[in-house]
Amino acid sequence: MQSSLLGQQACQCLTGLKNAVTDILQALPGELQQPRDVYKTLGIDRMIGWNIYKLHEVEDCFLSVRHIPRKAAFKGFLRAASKLGVPDQLLKTAEENFTEFENLVELHAGDRPSMEMMLLAYSEEGMEQASVDHRKLAFTGNRFLYGLEARTRLTVTLFEPNGRPDSWKLTLLKGSFGLRRNRPDIPWFYVRPRLFTELSDSAQIPRSEPLVQQENGELPYYIQFCNCSLPGLKSRSRFVDSVEEIFPLQTGNAGLMDLVFAEVLELNNFYIDKDGSTSAKVITPCHNAATDIIMPTSEMEKSVFAPRIVSSILEETESYNENVIGMAQSILPVVPSFEILPTVNMNRLEGVPNYFEIIQDLFKRRDLNPLNYTTIRTHVAFPIIPSNIDVAWKAKVGEPVPESLKG
Repeated sequence: MQSSLLGQQACQCLTGLKNAVTDILQALPGELQQPRDVYKTLGIDRMIGWNIYKLHEVEDCFLSVRHIPRKAAFKGFLRAASKLGVPDQLLKTAEENFTEFENLVELHAGDRPSMEMMLLAYSEEGMEQASVDHRKLAFTGNRFLYGLEARTRLTVTLFEPNGRPDSWKLTLLKGSFGLRRNRPDIPWFYVRPRLFTELSDSAQIPRSEPLVQQENGELPYYIQFCNCSLPGLKSRSRFVDSVEEIFPLQTGNAGLMDLVFAEVLELNNFYIDKDGSTSAKVITPCHNAATDIIMPTSEMEKSVFAPRIVSSILEETESYNENVIGMAQSILPVVPSFEILPTVNMNRLEGVPNYFEIIQDLFKRRDLNPLNYTTIRTHVAFPIIPSNIDVAWKAKVGEPVPESLKG
């Protein structure tokens, strides 16, 4: 962590306050070995006593900011300590350090919650907990602002050979399971696939067709796994299709639904055994999200895979390079779970009770043998906010150069 004026001043201030509180506790009669000893000895509020003890106990000075009582409560602690004979000098030192902390809050943050947020970022443990707490807040806000939420978001990317080393068919499934509307007046968006290559920084729209042919060809619905009436389009742009209505009269659990899309793309000038990546955009707030990359086992064995969660700030640029991804990843420090299994053994996903049937039907429609395929799964647990689940792969070190790449 790089040092800063705030970090330096806060470390000095918080360490001084923590030491002053410790001196007071050590001057009290009896042994104070746990929080209850503090509030019982001093006769103060239980929560105030607990925070005072934690302020003394925690080793990381930046974490201690979560346990500093408010001004009235801290003064009450000092008065109670004074009645039990704690020397005035110790009390004065503690009061001076507390005043210094309040001045620091006013100077750098303006309010206590903002100060706590800033200082926790200086602590590895604090940063991890703060990240979870603030993602929960963001999730709650987005449930209303987006007007939708889903139990589980699933993206499946199935690679199949297409006759040449540089040509592949890609079946892309995007499903929202347990989808519900939280506001009656919000449309929903279907984001069309985009392709970035080393030849161009601009996104390309690959040629595609619905996995399941249907009368209404506006959107590639996977009809047999949708359990609702299928909405039509309100508008269309280059990358985003706006769905006018999902379930017009139903808000909340009364309109709970599964909505699944599947389409087949054609990728040319694409070598799967060379470095590459896929990215699944998660827009709708959801409780679980997973992306399954399914590719021939013979190809999977040539590569090393690395999952990562990337902030949606990535959408501010059309450049899809590692520098941009690395920056966006650091904004959202989430570590996903990751596993690689034979496709026939990857037969369930939380929140998608018919997962096995979906995968089975995909292989049947594409006339492929699942025994020859492996699934690379990346899973993210609650809380999930708008982001991209990205999986990159590169050729294993020491592997011979594939024939398809030899000049």
